[in-house]
Amino acid sequence: MLRQSLDIGEAGPASVLVVDDEPFNVDLLCQELEEMGHNPVPAADGEAAMNMLAAKEVDLVLLDIMMPRMNGLQVLEALKEDGRLPNLPVIVVSAIDDIKSVARCIRLGAEDHLVKPFDPALLRARVEGTLEKKRLRDKVARQLEVTRALFGRYVPPGVAEHVLSGDGELVPVLREASVLFSDLVGFTAIAQHMTPAEVMDLLNAYFEVVIEPVRAHGGVVNEFMGDGMLISFNLPQPDPYHADNAVAAAFEIQDKLAKRSFGGHRLSARIGVHTGPVVAGNVAAGEHLHYTILGDAVNVAARLEEANKEYGTSVLVSAATASLLREDYRLERLGDTSIRGKTAPVPVYTRRQQATEPTS
Repeated sequence: MLRQSLDIGEAGPASVLVVDDEPFNVDLLCQELEEMGHNPVPAADGEAAMNMLAAKEVDLVLLDIMMPRMNGLQVLEALKEDGRLPNLPVIVVSAIDDIKSVARCIRLGAEDHLVKPFDPALLRARVEGTLEKKRLRDKVARQLEVTRALFGRYVPPGVAEHVLSGDGELVPVLREASVLFSDLVGFTAIAQHMTPAEVMDLLNAYFEVVIEPVRAHGGVVNEFMGDGMLISFNLPQPDPYHADNAVAAAFEIQDKLAKRSFGGHRLSARIGVHTGPVVAGNVAAGEHLHYTILGDAVNVAARLEEANKEYGTSVLVSAATASLLREDYRLERLGDTSIRGKTAPVPVYTRRQQATEPTS
């Protein structure tokens, strides 16, 4: 078990495993480490060191090469095989100083090499320099985990990894996408009787519920607009089933809202879904980056959301999206709706209501 609690700027003691079969060398290294303010942990050979690492958290290993039972090279090979070396720096401290042996230690994953008899000042510099690099790596790893955890609340894990692997930079693309636009019904009337804190609590509870099916179907929340959301499918990762996923998410949102209340309030949403070309990428304002989508498909989805008022529906799906569906969502055509800026009206569909069983 490896410790990853060192933080840059922390000058607290580190736990350092000292591996050498010569008691004199162990005592000397432990004395130097104690004078540096660190906590040495001795091990008489490589086998003892591996047992120690299985039971104790350490920040650094000082490793001899020539030892009985399990030598230093075998220790490095074992650590490399089980994937611990990236998190556990190793400094080889050995009388072996030929270039080939040193190079082999580095190839196996050793962070540094120090020749016996070592100079105390050089040992201090190598130990502190290695620990400082570990602190930096640990801090970056923790920050990345925090970013993944926060980002992953709004996008699928695969999308989060895609963005993070590119250092947050996403090259602008022109791609067909299915766009879902949603807005709460009558939220202004509800909110005017609530305190600001109550409004935020209600919205947070609402978003937590609706984001679940969005994430489950690979959608990305591009915008929160008060109580509204702009969500895209097929970006930034391609999804051949983006139309199905958008429609499935829309109906699952409605099904979830129908089954629960929020702070004593029943909420309902209007949703529009349309498929068409969009431009997706980072929009920058100074150092602030915002991943969003632009294009006519966004405008159409927003207009379909509003058109639910005219039809008395909760979800409207455009013909462009309906034509791409591979599954049966029991859609029925309602008619055509006019879209500002478009010469031809857009055919719209909604979910056909299931017939109720007659009661006797």
